[in-house]
Amino acid sequence: MKFLENVSIYMFGSVFSFAVSILVLPVYTRYLSPSDFGVVILFLMFGSLLTGFLSINLHFATYRYYFKYKNDLEKFRILNSTNMVFLLLIFLLSGGIIFFLSGWFSSVLFDSLLTKKLIQLSFLSGCLEYLFLYMTTLLTAEIRSISFTAITVSRILLNTILSFYFIFQYSLTYMARINALLITQVVIVLCLILITKNTFSTRLSFASLKKSLKLSFPLIPHQMIGMIHGSFDKTMLNKYTGLSSVGFYSFGEKFALVLKTIMDSVAKVFNPYFLDKAHENTEESKREIVIRFYELAYLFMIIGLCLIYFSEEMIIALTTKEFYPSMYVVPVYVYYYLIGIIAHISMNQITYSEKMIYILPASIAGVVINISLNIILIPKFGAIGAAGATAIAALFQQLLLLYYGMKLYPLPLGKMRLARLYIIVMGLTIFVYPIMAMELNIIVKILMKITLISTFVAVGIYYRYISYSSIMKIIYKFKFK
Repeated sequence: MKFLENVSIYMFGSVFSFAVSILVLPVYTRYLSPSDFGVVILFLMFGSLLTGFLSINLHFATYRYYFKYKNDLEKFRILNSTNMVFLLLIFLLSGGIIFFLSGWFSSVLFDSLLTKKLIQLSFLSGCLEYLFLYMTTLLTAEIRSISFTAITVSRILLNTILSFYFIFQYSLTYMARINALLITQVVIVLCLILITKNTFSTRLSFASLKKSLKLSFPLIPHQMIGMIHGSFDKTMLNKYTGLSSVGFYSFGEKFALVLKTIMDSVAKVFNPYFLDKAHENTEESKREIVIRFYELAYLFMIIGLCLIYFSEEMIIALTTKEFYPSMYVVPVYVYYYLIGIIAHISMNQITYSEKMIYILPASIAGVVINISLNIILIPKFGAIGAAGATAIAALFQQLLLLYYGMKLYPLPLGKMRLARLYIIVMGLTIFVYPIMAMELNIIVKILMKITLISTFVAVGIYYRYISYSSIMKIIYKFKFK
């Protein structure tokens, strides 16, 4: 299948999943309070961050070496099996330690908001989630878009059905979400084992493990920094403004996630495309990478603008009044993902060079700025301050990653061309909060927002971030599908 066809399949799964998660919000927001959402977020945060650190990012090494050994699949199967066995041993040993220390984690880190049992279940959930990530990464390396989408759709449907069952049958609140998540994870991981069994071997190799660890080991400091980056803001929010503020923050983040979901769907096709083109190592292949990147960046920004401007209407339509403060978080958090568009180029450049140590300076700078800004902004602005700190830190981090990426694998990117695209977006989004504050008819507001988005579309075509022929090609492909 070609690039756009695979993107459309991945996109279907992502859009379907997001649509379901949005449509069920009226139910969740009526049966769960902002504090309940805060407990779920802390539950997810603890398990995913801890298992992410323990995994040493071995899924990344497996993904990278697939492209190196794709013409010698038996060699890849041995490496893949060795990495998986190592991961399972690490998780098993760590699980025993967590079981005995769960009381300490509960009292010291979470003021007993997460009980001992929830700490233990959180770690189990984190392990299952990482296995899900590992095996779906295998599917994306092989560009098995149909299998990936089937798993994604099945996961969201099963999770939603089980959540409703526990809410309505047993009158549970946050435990309904947690129970549904754990059962879904077990079922989906078992399905993935069957789907990806052709990528495993009965043979193991210490040399393969050593090679994988050598590639992924420099990511450990980055992973530790990521743990701080991913938990510090929520921990501070809980400390200064309570669980409700964590709920508002995570709720605003949830609406912004539609952009990340789409970006991740496209990345599943763009990353293999980048690595295959990079292995060609010609000026023409480099030019093709840059053209494709700008087309994707432009489309991502259109989606981002739609989310920024229509977050007000979405949250009012889908939630209750106690969740309305989340609408002010969404625009700021969308910027975090818009800035992350740069990583589609820079991270692939660093990955191709296999010099992952260059991620570290950017990670350190990002977390120092993030923590500093959180300390300053959260006491004053709450959830909006946390989102702003995350976005500003991401800007400095992504610029450093781009600097090193261009050193390791130069591309004819045009830095001023990239800067101009972001300046245009910023110029058009400074109006979002004044428009939210205006007491205008909803139709008038919507027309104003559509006009601003249309302006960006026209300006983008004028500066040739995407060509008319490319637009027609995309329309034709999706119309044909």
